Amino acid sequence: MNILKIRNLVKSYDNGSEKLNIINNIDLDLEKGDNLVITGESGCGKSTLLNIIGSLDSPQSGTIRVENYNLTELDEESLYTYRNRVVGFIFQFHYLLKELTALENVMLPYFISGGSKKEALEKASVLLDRVNLYKRKNHFSSQLSGGERQRVAVARAMINNPSLILADEPTGNLDEDNSRNIENLLFSLIEEYNTTLILVTHDAGIAERGNRQISIEKGKIHIL
Repeated sequence: MNILKIRNLVKSYDNGSEKLNIINNIDLDLEKGDNLVITGESGCGKSTLLNIIGSLDSPQSGTIRVENYNLTELDEESLYTYRNRVVGFIFQFHYLLKELTALENVMLPYFISGGSKKEALEKASVLLDRVNLYKRKNHFSSQLSGGERQRVAVARAMINNPSLILADEPTGNLDEDNSRNIENLLFSLIEEYNTTLILVTHDAGIAERGNRQISIEKGKIHIL
C-alpha cells in the first residue's frame, strides 16, 4: 500500500541575488511499513524535505500525498488535523513542556485531538511502560536525563497511532549508549505498531537499519 507519493517537488530560498535550490524536482514513493533513512551533508535539504512532508514547511511547486491527504491542496485547519492525527514528530531536541510531567507530555497530543482524559491517561501509561519510564511518569523534564527525555518524546510521537513517524536526528544530542537505546526502541516500536518511518541522520549505524536508504545531494535524491 502506497502511503507517500511525491512528484516534482521543488523548494528554494532566495539568498540575496542568488536562488538556492534546496529540493530540486524530486520524486519519492513510500510503502506502508517502510523504514526510510535519509542521509547527506549538512544543509543538503534533509530536514527541509522532512518538514515539507510533515506540513511544517511548504514547497514552491510539486505535489505531496500522504494516504488520502494532498498536502498542497489543504487549508490550514485540514493541515492541523493531518499533523495531529497522521504524523508523529521526533526531533533532535525533545521539546517537552517543562511545566508538565512525563505522563502529561505524552497525553497531550491525544487530548488535543479530542480524546478523553481517561483514554489519554491509559494510552500514555502503556507507552511510558513500553519505553521503560512508567516509574518516572510523574517527573518533570528537568528531573529526567537526556536519554529519558527523548524516550518520552518517542512515546509522545506514538500516542495517536500515527501512520507516519518523522524523526529528524533523534539521537543527535545523545551519547553513544543512549543513542543506541533510542535507536533500538524506535525501530522496535515502529515494527510493533506497524508504522512507517522516515528518519534523517548522520549516524551510519542507524542508517544501516533502514530497509530503504537515500541520500540528498545538490537537491537530488540518490538511492543507496
